[in-house]
Amino acid sequence: MSILHATTGVDLDDTQVGYAYRSTEELQLAYFLFRLLRYGRVVKIANKLGDKALRWGLPIQPILRNTLGRLFLGGETLSATLPLLRRLRQYNLTAMLDYAVEASHQIEAQEKALQEYVRMVEFAGKYPELVGYIAVKLTALASPTLWEKLSQGGSLPTYLIDEEKLFHERFSTLMQTAQRYQVPLMIDAEESWIQPAIDSVAEHYMQLFNSGDNILLYTTVQMYRRDRLAYIEKLLNVDYTVGIKLVRGAYVEKERQRAQTYGYPDPIHPTKAATDIAYDQALMMCLENIDRMALCVATHNRNSCMKAVQYAFLKKWAPDHPRLSFSQLYGMADPLSFGLAKAGFRVAKYVPYGPIDRAFPYLSRRAEENSSLSDQSGRELRWVAEELLRRRKGRD
Repeated sequence: MSILHATTGVDLDDTQVGYAYRSTEELQLAYFLFRLLRYGRVVKIANKLGDKALRWGLPIQPILRNTLGRLFLGGETLSATLPLLRRLRQYNLTAMLDYAVEASHQIEAQEKALQEYVRMVEFAGKYPELVGYIAVKLTALASPTLWEKLSQGGSLPTYLIDEEKLFHERFSTLMQTAQRYQVPLMIDAEESWIQPAIDSVAEHYMQLFNSGDNILLYTTVQMYRRDRLAYIEKLLNVDYTVGIKLVRGAYVEKERQRAQTYGYPDPIHPTKAATDIAYDQALMMCLENIDRMALCVATHNRNSCMKAVQYAFLKKWAPDHPRLSFSQLYGMADPLSFGLAKAGFRVAKYVPYGPIDRAFPYLSRRAEENSSLSDQSGRELRWVAEELLRRRKGRD
């Protein structure tokens, strides 16, 4: 029986289920914003103006807070996410918490990031029913310069040797805290020119902290890269349990521009269709090896989610298989997330939080992502419009 023809009964398009936790006013705002986000040039100009306004200290934070912030952020502080996390839990979802700050070259900022990550783990330990995972950005704990130099190989200058040592002290502290509270961490993927060093760190700490079904660390693999299938094959042949968060990728334009500027082969698949094929190949590879790894299917692609569901049904796995989970960004793909959760699958909504000015780069990426992927923003619009129409008819 073909995976593609397995009958599951799982509905990933039910807007009544997907938006049950959203008020009509919230959906009206989402519809308005997703319509605006379809205008790519306008989005890019607005992002540049927003960045300059924040740098100049202009009072645009209330606007951001009540538009993109309401759509994509779980709150500005850790405690402020609690109402949302409790709402999600009512529908059988947990959260993958993300501190929405960017890479930093400043030691003080890196120390603050470590302290916040530790607080996040402690918070997750206090609310295990609400928080499934913590997302960690290694460029918040050590400078991109260090990761780039390490990825290039060769000897490091003294100041970077000291920074590398300091990073390992920080990350060991974080991993030990995660172990104490039994909270899994997921390392974010970065640009291809700094990813080799991040892969190396992820592998090292997975070997130290992952054992059997106790998987405390996941790495993120971006399948828009041409070399990632081979990388997954490598990971599946190590002598420890690996955790993989499988994504498509988020830096397409930046990757292509840098490859052109420096004259090396484009590391990204030439088309979205090629990326989709690679993603589903990796998905099947991971599912077939679930006995030696844990997988988080982190995608907004309905077909990929359904393939994972169908495979689980064919293998007669319980939906809440301890080594299989799903994740979608807060503010997007709710019918997928809530449909999967209703069917009993483990779903962790990716919930970023942070001060609105520091979270602006994250918000601007979400805006540009929706403007560049017209099928995605179009689908979000169709879902929201369908639910708003259903609610209007229900009142008539």
